[in-house]
Amino acid sequence: MSSAPTPNNPPCPAYRCQEKDSFAYPTAVERWPVILTNVIDDVYKSYRDEVDPQKQREAKEIIERIGALKYEMQRDRPFRPIEEDGSTDYTTWNAILSQDFPNSSWFSATWLFSECYLYRRVRESFNLTTTWSGYDPFFRQKTSTFQGSSSAVFDLARRFSVPIPSQSDTERHLWFHELAQVCLWGNATDLSLLVNMTEENIKSLQATGAQRLEEQEKNIIVNDLERVWEKVKEMKGGRVDFVLDNAGFELFVDLVLADYLLQTSAARTIYFHCKTIPWFVSDTLPSDFHWLLDSCTNTFFSNASEPDLASLHALALRWKSYLASGAFVVESDPFWCSGYAYWHLRDQAPQLYEELSGSDLVVFKGDLNFRKLTYDCKWPATTRFREAIGPVMSTLFPPLVSLRTNKADVCVGLREGKEKELVESGEADWRWSGKFAVVEYSEGRLN
Repeated sequence: MSSAPTPNNPPCPAYRCQEKDSFAYPTAVERWPVILTNVIDDVYKSYRDEVDPQKQREAKEIIERIGALKYEMQRDRPFRPIEEDGSTDYTTWNAILSQDFPNSSWFSATWLFSECYLYRRVRESFNLTTTWSGYDPFFRQKTSTFQGSSSAVFDLARRFSVPIPSQSDTERHLWFHELAQVCLWGNATDLSLLVNMTEENIKSLQATGAQRLEEQEKNIIVNDLERVWEKVKEMKGGRVDFVLDNAGFELFVDLVLADYLLQTSAARTIYFHCKTIPWFVSDTLPSDFHWLLDSCTNTFFSNASEPDLASLHALALRWKSYLASGAFVVESDPFWCSGYAYWHLRDQAPQLYEELSGSDLVVFKGDLNFRKLTYDCKWPATTRFREAIGPVMSTLFPPLVSLRTNKADVCVGLREGKEKELVESGEADWRWSGKFAVVEYSEGRLN
């Protein structure tokens, strides 16, 4: 293993889109073109009734750029530098391109970097305009999917709109266990994967009943929930950080868990770390966070019953009060939308690293955060999680947990023989099917 991993030279061989036996290949060949086509369609829908001639002209320029990006990607053209587009991060991107990927193309570079670069290029297409620079081409999809999540949203709202009564240790244990599982499987709704998901399929993925949770626990193939509970149980008025993944329903269940940690006094402050640009279709921006709270207190779910709306409004108003009091804090940092794995957090984002170092527990949500924690490379499946996240994150960083539904090749922490069992039981695609999940915990800094 290299003593100094770099974006194009991770600690184990990287997954690359040219490898037809990995999930990287169908991602690049099948999913990316659909995602880019959807961006074009979204811009067209947004500008077709536009009367501002500049906005019309710039929309056509965006569509041309995205079309050119799609052509370039599908033909495996070499990477080009990010244009000077008014952002603060284009020099960082171009430094990685020149230092680590000087002769690389879409399929020859690492999957992790190519996919991050794709979304940065999409953002460039909007940044180069005057009237569209703040536009999120994925917002329409995020809101539509949250609308389709109403059944699960109201199920949770009915249960948690009323403040939690005093609980015994056993009750706290059971509630935490259930909420953490809801939080884990909530990220089964990932729009970058499920681009044509129907509302009925969404409901199936998001079912929050206890019976389904019990069924799903057998599919948590690395389960450190008890270790996480032991940490949470000892916390008194601490700080918890959520490094967020998807907007919409997944964010909603993240807020439910965060609310529980506040009400049980495990935490005094919860920090939510959002993306700075539209990212991997469904990732949470600060605007998505605030939109969700507003949508839960207005007429967004217009067909709901009065009791359901009352429960949802009460829950969302409590969350808004947490924002006002500083119990909830929303932040974003460009590092989360960089081409770097989290092995480089300390050297590439020292201020963010220092801030997170004050946390009692950092919760990394979703598949991409797991990929970045583990450098998205070909670790043996039995590799210990602490080894895969690197020496800084495992020995100097606060305790952390990754809640991840498996949607990419990389996976670590399995017991000996588990991978063979999965394959022999007919689950050859266990690494990326979304049927299996991991909850992996690191105790963090060594005192």
